[in-house]
Amino acid sequence: MEKENPILTKKTLESAKKNSGKRAPVKRKAPVKQPEIISYSIKMTIPTVAYGNIQPEIVVKANSLEEAHDFIVPHMNKLWKEYYLVDGKRPATIKAPKVEVKQKQSPVSSVALVKATQAISSCRSMDAYDLIVKQVRISVKLTDKDKESLQPILKDKYLELKK
Repeated sequence: MEKENPILTKKTLESAKKNSGKRAPVKRKAPVKQPEIISYSIKMTIPTVAYGNIQPEIVVKANSLEEAHDFIVPHMNKLWKEYYLVDGKRPATIKAPKVEVKQKQSPVSSVALVKATQAISSCRSMDAYDLIVKQVRISVKLTDKDKESLQPILKDKYLELKK
């Protein structure tokens, strides 16, 4: 007895006859939608008392990341000024982080500037100060303009720690 050729069975021949005059259905791709911003948030930790920090978070809906960021930053700065404490006291020489709200400033740069300012403000030793200065110098997230704006704050902190 001869074995059937598995490639040319009765079923495959019938399906080949049925599909011989038809074209394969064309699969159409759905149009690609641009991603839209559903929400944008910034969260930061504000030191208040030992082990008693607060962590405000602001979430907004906006048309662009820049628009959302420019809306949030002034509110975060206000919260920082209102609640920031060191050892349970509001420092007399502390300067709240200042972030200029501009149309074309990168959110990454603004966040890096706020974090650098916070680090400088909370610095309590020359060793910590030296580390912060080194990080500011090598930072790729801070723009040259950001680094220039940090210079007066660094100078003030240096004079304070030198006493």
